[in-house]
Amino acid sequence: MCERVLRDVLRPDAISCINITNGMTVPDFPALVPMLFAFAQVSGSHFEFSYQFKMIDRQSQVIAISPVAKVDPLPNKHMMHKVISAFNGLVFKEEGTYNVVLALDGVDVGSLPFQVTQVSPQPVA
Repeated sequence: MCERVLRDVLRPDAISCINITNGMTVPDFPALVPMLFAFAQVSGSHFEFSYQFKMIDRQSQVIAISPVAKVDPLPNKHMMHKVISAFNGLVFKEEGTYNVVLALDGVDVGSLPFQVTQVSPQPVA
């Protein structure tokens, strides 16, 4: 996950992820995150495929899902597909570990944990 993704205009396969993170701290719940990007690299393929990211809570409920995106085959199987989706207006209702799941052609192929923690304000001395 990251806060922003930049793609090079001259080299579209060159991606920069800004503020890569596997979690966040929030002052209170529910916590609204205006935008968060999911990013993955997938082995090259000579076939078209689709992908989708999902955010899953502790009760295995989907709390956010990206649109299905189609990917064209690459000319070289040694190249990597870079798949990116944005979660807009993501709401975390409680503290805990969420899972970011990547599905290819409708099949979940991988996931990573995303930790959301509440931080109390520090008292001013």
